[in-house]
Amino acid sequence: MSPDTEGVYLPTARPDVYESTPLANAGWYDEGQHGGALAALVVGHVEDTVPTLAEMEVARVTVEIFRVVPLVPLRIETEVVREGKRIQTVQTRVHDLDDNLLSMAMIQRLRVADRPIPEEARPMTGDFPPPDEIQDRVGNAWGVGEEGKTMFHRHAMDVREAVGGFGKKGPGTVWLRLTTPIIAGREISPVQRVVATADFSNGISRALDFRKWVFMNPDLTVHIARYPLGEWVGLSAESGYGDFGRGVATGSLWDTTGWLGRSTQSLFLDHLE
Repeated sequence: MSPDTEGVYLPTARPDVYESTPLANAGWYDEGQHGGALAALVVGHVEDTVPTLAEMEVARVTVEIFRVVPLVPLRIETEVVREGKRIQTVQTRVHDLDDNLLSMAMIQRLRVADRPIPEEARPMTGDFPPPDEIQDRVGNAWGVGEEGKTMFHRHAMDVREAVGGFGKKGPGTVWLRLTTPIIAGREISPVQRVVATADFSNGISRALDFRKWVFMNPDLTVHIARYPLGEWVGLSAESGYGDFGRGVATGSLWDTTGWLGRSTQSLFLDHLE
């Protein structure tokens, strides 16, 4: 299958099952999925299949990844664990078709209301160039992964590095834009754009040499104050490490008008053998 696939995942005859395509590939496994792709699939499935009692938007997404997610059909179970007109919480469980549990997520949705905030309480704006002012566009060699292989961060996203980036150690800011629907035939939603971008915090803010270290994130939590305007989502990220095999990556999320949320990832650290 080529990078021209109609979606990162393909719907099937069953509304709870999706076929994974090579566009879901991460660069650090022979055949394993990118956490941002999986998170965006789960959120999109909840948006499409779980109704609410009032108009709501996703305010928080927490995804736990239990093992390498292979490029296989995925079955998603959903359960509303808190229902209400102000707050709804949905739990999801992702299995393969052999019923192996691969991932779980909690998705919180809050009611939408017109509550304009005073000017002095508005969030800050980012001190970095917007995507249309960045001339150096990232090519198909960006990030980890062998050249010529189809993968999520190279073939399903457009990337513009604003400050630092994957090739430089330390904090960085990038703009990312999904260019392929997460689910074929369905429009990319604003929250899918946010969670897909948020999963890059660890990679763009690394201070460790990926040729000598493993710094894997087994989870992702995203808090969304508002949905982005437009296709581009910015991510300003930094990573911190301890001496006992763990760390934390954090990110601030932006659109071209200002700040819109935050993300965190736990990091598992180890030496490469």
